[in-house]
Amino acid sequence: MAEIRSPGSLMEECRQYDAQLSELRMLLDERLHAARAELALASEPHEVTPPVAWVRPSAEAVRRASRDVAAIEAAIERMDLGLYGTCTECEAFLPLDRLRLAPHVQLCAACAGETRMSA
Repeated sequence: MAEIRSPGSLMEECRQYDAQLSELRMLLDERLHAARAELALASEPHEVTPPVAWVRPSAEAVRRASRDVAAIEAAIERMDLGLYGTCTECEAFLPLDRLRLAPHVQLCAACAGETRMSA
């Protein structure tokens, strides 16, 4: 049987959820800014000192930075749609600790093929 909770406890839970979403949105915005800066740096030849030399961007660095930007933008879009925080494969809720570590993840550990080693 489902637990019946008071409106006050439901409102408190809603406030906590909103605070967590705000925290994660801020993390996503910060990481998007950093990823876009990294993409700009990876896409353009730049001078490195010492010695003075021009470094040509590697295709892999550009691909990685582009992939990061796309993943973060997709997470922000999912947040705007109200789908953020669930696995795109099995629709399970993603643990808050996982989202704090990598707020752009879209798969739960099981669907991502991650295994935990137990002590």
